[in-house]
Amino acid sequence: MKQATISLMVLLAIAISSCKDDPDPVYELSVTVNYPEAYNSTEAEGVWVTATETSTGRADSAQTDASGIALIGKLPAGIYNVSAALQLSAAEAGAETGIEEEIYLSAVQNNVSVLNDAQLTLQLAGASLGGLVFKEVYYTGSRTPEDKRYFSDQYYEIYNNSTDVIYADGLCLGVVNAWNRTPNISPWLEEYPTKQAIESFWYVPGSGEENPINPGESLIIAQDGINHQTDTLGNPLSPVDMSGADFEVFVVRDDNKDLDAPAVPNMEFGYATFLGFDWLTSVFGCGYVLFRIEGDVDAYVESHKALKPGSESDKEYVLIDNDMIVDAFQTYADDSETGMPKLHPVNDAGFTFDPNGTYTGKCVRRKVKAVIDGRKVYQDTNNSTNDFLNDQECQPRQ
Repeated sequence: MKQATISLMVLLAIAISSCKDDPDPVYELSVTVNYPEAYNSTEAEGVWVTATETSTGRADSAQTDASGIALIGKLPAGIYNVSAALQLSAAEAGAETGIEEEIYLSAVQNNVSVLNDAQLTLQLAGASLGGLVFKEVYYTGSRTPEDKRYFSDQYYEIYNNSTDVIYADGLCLGVVNAWNRTPNISPWLEEYPTKQAIESFWYVPGSGEENPINPGESLIIAQDGINHQTDTLGNPLSPVDMSGADFEVFVVRDDNKDLDAPAVPNMEFGYATFLGFDWLTSVFGCGYVLFRIEGDVDAYVESHKALKPGSESDKEYVLIDNDMIVDAFQTYADDSETGMPKLHPVNDAGFTFDPNGTYTGKCVRRKVKAVIDGRKVYQDTNNSTNDFLNDQECQPRQ
């Protein structure tokens, strides 16, 4: 009996040891990447595809072959965000589209379950490089010496990333209607795959050629165009002086609660679902959009309003086509919101955020790609995860 007991214990120990030695299963993700429909080719070769596990941040990459397929192996079971990126030279773009202009293409699919070997198809989309881009955006706000919240120092720096003069007249700055609860995907994105729903926007005044932005120069739009560090209505702990801004956003109200800085011209009001005494964009982050409306702005707004899909609210938003967008990027409260995009991937395939939360006095800033004859060229891959630095000191026009 004693010998049998010992034998049983030995067998049990072997079984336990065998279980411990079994490695965790891993799987292969096969990703097929295709060019946009209008391109001459279908399969996209040479595209880098990255699968990022959402809970650990582990990232694995592979490049597509001549068939447009990237095989990413040895992936632990999990939920992955999968992105693809490809930059075409002017010659390569010309062969595909007939237009010789450098293009950056990208695609993303979030919340991909890899519980077995899996397959996925991504279709690239993108835009030509250059033009106007968000260079630096300060949305988090700051703290006063009394530790109170201060947000009137928000600003948006828009940079001419091209080699040509671009006129800002009529340029619209807006934010999209956000979605931060279940279901993970915004009903706007599902219902309108080629449009964005604008919650509020303002636009630069002018008849067409009154507000030039030279190559390598910026236009700054401030919430309030004052020196926030020294003005009696400001905050001495604010990181910025906005008295030199090009424009400010002034909310006309019967109670005159908004501050109108006389030295800084006002933006024109476009539309808003709601306005307080300032045009405050969320200190937790937004989807920011630069776009242009052809023709009369008021007429466009009236003819392009829509109710939120699935909502009983009578609040209306303004729909714009993706091809009206000049530049866009999205910020989140933190890196846990990756499954809740505000923008279509064609407008921003990634996101950025402030790792220290709100009222930090810090901004997000686009990365410098190159310096050509003293002119900075900023990175614009339509993926703000790659394109932006976060937790940055505010340095407008620098």
